[in-house]
Order: sequence, then C-alpha cells, then structure tokens
Amino acid sequence: MDYYRSSIEKKRETRETREPRRGGNRVPFCWIVVAVLAAFIVGIVFSTLATNLGGFSWLSRMKDSVLVGVAGKTPQTRYIDIEKNGKDYVLKEGERFEISYRDEFVIKKVVTNALFNRGITVDVEGMGTSNDLETLLNGIELVDRKIADDSKTFGIDVMYRDKIITSIPIDVVITPQDWLRFAKGSKTGKSQIEYLERAVSMKKDDINARKMLAKLYIKSGMTNKGVLEYKKILKQEPRDLVSLIELSKIYIRGKHYGKAIEIHRKIIKIDPKDDIAYANIAYSYARLGNWDRAAANCRVSLKLNPDSTTVRYNLAEAYEKMGRDKDAIAQYEQVLKKMPGDVNVMIALSDAWLRAGRYDDAIDLYRKVIKKQPGNASAYANIGFAYGNKGLLGKEIANYKKAISLKPKDPAIHFNLAMAYEKEKLYDKAAQEYRKVLKLKPGDADARFRLAEYYLMQKDYDRAVVLYEKVAKARPKNASIYEKAGFAYGELKKYKKSAANYEKAIKHGAKGEYIHYNLAFAYDKIGKRKKAVSEYKKFASLKPTMEVLTILANYYIEEKQYDKAISAYRKMIKINPRAAGLYSGIGYAFALKGDTDKAIANYKASIRYDSEDDVVYCRLGEAYEKKGMYEEALREYTNAYQVNPDSNEAARKIPRMKIRMLQRKHQ
Repeated sequence: MDYYRSSIEKKRETRETREPRRGGNRVPFCWIVVAVLAAFIVGIVFSTLATNLGGFSWLSRMKDSVLVGVAGKTPQTRYIDIEKNGKDYVLKEGERFEISYRDEFVIKKVVTNALFNRGITVDVEGMGTSNDLETLLNGIELVDRKIADDSKTFGIDVMYRDKIITSIPIDVVITPQDWLRFAKGSKTGKSQIEYLERAVSMKKDDINARKMLAKLYIKSGMTNKGVLEYKKILKQEPRDLVSLIELSKIYIRGKHYGKAIEIHRKIIKIDPKDDIAYANIAYSYARLGNWDRAAANCRVSLKLNPDSTTVRYNLAEAYEKMGRDKDAIAQYEQVLKKMPGDVNVMIALSDAWLRAGRYDDAIDLYRKVIKKQPGNASAYANIGFAYGNKGLLGKEIANYKKAISLKPKDPAIHFNLAMAYEKEKLYDKAAQEYRKVLKLKPGDADARFRLAEYYLMQKDYDRAVVLYEKVAKARPKNASIYEKAGFAYGELKKYKKSAANYEKAIKHGAKGEYIHYNLAFAYDKIGKRKKAVSEYKKFASLKPTMEVLTILANYYIEEKQYDKAISAYRKMIKINPRAAGLYSGIGYAFALKGDTDKAIANYKASIRYDSEDDVVYCRLGEAYEKKGMYEEALREYTNAYQVNPDSNEAARKIPRMKIRMLQRKHQ
C-alpha cells in the first residue's frame, strides 16, 4: 500500500543517490551538535509550558511527539474525526463505526502523537484509494460487498509508514431495502427469490416485498408458496385488491373453482361494480357445471358492462347447457352482430339453430362458415345432419361423404353416415361404416351395438353375441343389450347363457311380456321347470295367450293344482269360448278334483263343439260310471267306439258296462 512521504525524505533520498555516504553508517558530528541544541531548547520550552499550563499531560504528549520524530518510536492514535450524513463522530480505539447503504461519510482527520502527523494515512477496507483521508465515501459499497460475501469484515485502519497502528471495526448494517435492491438487479429467478426471502424475513410487514416474492414464486412454479405469501398479505391487509386478484387467477389456473369464487366474492365486497369479478365467478361456476349460477353471474356482469362480447358469449353457452336454446340463440345473435366475421360465433349460432330445429337457418350459416373455412369437415357433417332431419337422405349422405373426404379419420362422421345408410335400408353399407368406426375407435360402444344389431338381423348370432358381450362390459346396466344377447344365445341353443342374459336384462329394468316368455323357454330347456312356470305366469299376466295358458294348465294338472288348472282353462275359454278342447280340459280337471257333475257338464259342452272326439266320450263315460249311471256310461262308450272303432278303452268298457247293468238288474 502507498503511503505519504515527506519532501525532506524525498530530498534526502535524492541527495543520497547523488553523494555516496562516507565512512559507513557514522553520524556526522554537526548533526549531533544540532540534536543536543534542539533537545536543550525543547527542554526549556517544556519547562516553561508545564509551569504555565499547570500540569505535565500536555508536556507528556509533546515528549511523545519528540520521541516519535527523533527516536523513531511508533506513534499512537488519539482519535479519529468522522463526519457521517452531516454529523460528526469522534472515535477512539476500541469503539465501532456503523454504516448502512444510505450513509455517506468523510474521515476528516486523524489525531496521533506523530509530529505534524507525518507518515500517517487512513485506509477503509474494501473501498476508496490508498489514502482515504478527507475522501467522500458511500456506505452502499460496503453493504454490497457484505451481501456478496457475508464472511467479510471491514474496518478503518490508521497506518504509520505502511503499518497499522489503530483499527476501528465497521459494522455493516444490511436492511430489507438492500435485499430488495439485489433482487431487482439479479438476473436469475432463484437468486431473486433468495434475496426477497431475506428481505421479508427481516421485515415481515413489508407487503410490497411479499408481493414481489409471491409473483416470483408463481413464475418459478412454486405455486403453493406463492399462495401462502398472498394469504399472509391478506391477513395483514384483507382489502388488498392486487393480492386478491392475483390469488383468484392462481385458483382459476389451478382449477380450484370453489376457492376462486370465494376470492371474487371478497373482491365484489370491496368493489361492487367490478364486472370482471362477476364474469370470473360465472366462468368458475361453468367449469363446475353449475350453469344456473353461471348464467346469473353473466347477467350481472353484463349489466355492469353491456359491451362485453366474451361474457355474452359465455351466457349463451350457459343457456345452451341449460337447454334454453331460444335464449342461447338470442345471445349468440347479439354477439354475431358485434362480431359478424367471427367464425367461432357463427359455428356456435349454427349449432344452436340446428338443435332448435331451425335446419334451413343452420344450413345457410354453415355454408357461410364453409366459405371462410373450405376445409371445415364439421360444417359439412352438420349440414348433413340438418338434411337428415328434413328427410333429405340423399343430401345427408352426400354431405357426410364430403366431410369424410376432408376428415377421413373422424369416427363420429363415419358413425353418422352409417346411421344414414340404415335409414335408407342400406344395411351392408351401414355395417361397413360401423366397422370403420371400430377400426378408428376400437372401444366405441355405440358402433359395436349397431353392428351387433346388424349381425342379429342377418342371423349371424356368433358375431352378434361377441359384440353384445363387449358392449355389456362398457354399459353394464343397459337392459336392452342383455335382452338382445339373451335372444342371440337362445338362437344358438346356448340356453344357460341365454337365461343368464335375460336375468340381467330384467334386473336392470327390462320391461315387456316376451322377455319373460323367452326366459321361461330357456329355463325349460335347462330343466328349471318351476322357474319356467314362474316366468310363464308373468307373461300370462301381461299377455294371456292360449299357448302359455295351456302350458300352465298342463303343469298345474301334473302338480295336482287343479284349481289353478281350472282357472287357466277358464281364461282360455274367455279367449276362445267355442274351443271344444278347453271344455274337455276343464272337465278333466274337475274330474281329477272329484267334482264329477262339473266334469260331466264340461264334457257335454266339449261334445257340443266337437262331436267327433272319442276321448271326450270316453271321459264322459268314466264320469257317468263313477256316479253309477251305467246306462249313460254305456251310451258314451258306444259313442266313442262309433267315432273311433280302434278305441281300446271304448271296446273294453262297453261289455263291462253291460255286465254291470245285468248285475244291478239281478241284485
């Protein structure tokens, strides 16, 4: 380090270089004489001053100065005079000096016991020049160095001929503003966050610093930390709109719509005319699927700002979701007036007209969309749909084909084309399109179901059941699928699977009498007779056919449930009162029950409608025989024999009745 050198020393140095010394290091005699005389004079002066000033302290300092100047003793610092921000500070050894980034200071002077302060310099560590005496210094330099390296220490060093004789430590005070300065000047987000965290930790009530930190957290992807900072700000200042708005944005981006609504409600309490807050509440309710509240908040937002086309568009969408197509159309039409060339609005209005059945309006507007977007496949597809609803199947198919030419891998358009082919009864072409749908979208349950229906119609039951089983996995509660699968399995004579599918169909709400009939039939085939009868009874209660009632009557006869059998026959007689077989059947049931008179009456009724049935004659003969009316019995057996000479029963009973009649005569 450079230090101050006197002009005398420079001259001496120059002279010494010009005139080499003689005799080594010996001191010239003339200088010794001068030194003795000087000491004598100083002694006289000291004595005089000591007497006049009343003490020896000042004399002692003068003595030290002489010793420093003559004998080369190391000087001592008495004090340092510093001016900081216009105020003077006198510092002695052992004291400390405090500096912050706002401070400016000057070391005005250093008082030592060196004669005329010769050889004395001042160095402030970390700043200034080789001699900082009487130099204006800024505390910000030390603060910046301290922030850059916290391990560094600083001080004011008083030097005598390049040797430190006194050091005053400097306490560098770092404030929150220092960290803010460094944060603003930093080029990396990570370091900015670190500096702001330090600033906030030192001054917890600094809202602006927290806002800066919160924004950096969000920008750096540390959303949770950002939210926490905004919450801390709002705890200090609940009405801070900036923080509320930023927090609401975070919640909406994070899809925390319930929290976003809560924050926007607070914003509205502060500013009841904030139309954007209402619009954002509407948006949040829409994302939650609460379209009623979405629409309500859109309406309030529009009252505050009627010119917002975005909010009006969102209101139209909400009405659309609520099924209020008329209201949706009205809003879309207003938006289109303000934005006549906007394709998105045109499409939205076209779609609304299509749903409302305004097919011609929809077609015209879709045509305008196509002029702006010639490659818009959806527009062609929707035109096709509109023509289909007008019954113009040829135009429907043509537009679907055009849509497919523009977008060949769209399964929805292929599906709609297939449906159009079905309406035209072009089932093979429809099946071809359904297969394309499944190639493009293998899990499409609708296409599988329609293709299964095609196979069922074609009696390709093996393919049909495979598709029905797959559709059932996707739609496990669809009764129709199980019913169709049950029918297909029945046709394949896989009655166990047929019954299982019919059971599921009924479980999931399948209605209609024939499902009970088909299930009963399947039960019959796998030997579950009682279950079959139960289903036949359900069928008969809905549709009492002769076939099913006959099955039930025969079952009741077998099970000796004669009253139920009689009831079944009576139902059949109501259906066909002239059917002879029904009277013979009910007569037989009465006979088994032991009611011979009613049996006879019904047998006679049967004969009235069919006089050529030998079996009925025989049964009537048996009834008379039981009553001991042998002559009547003989007559009926004879009638049976006449109708059918091959009747073994009649041939056997005729002689027997004659014997019985002779026996009764001779008793």
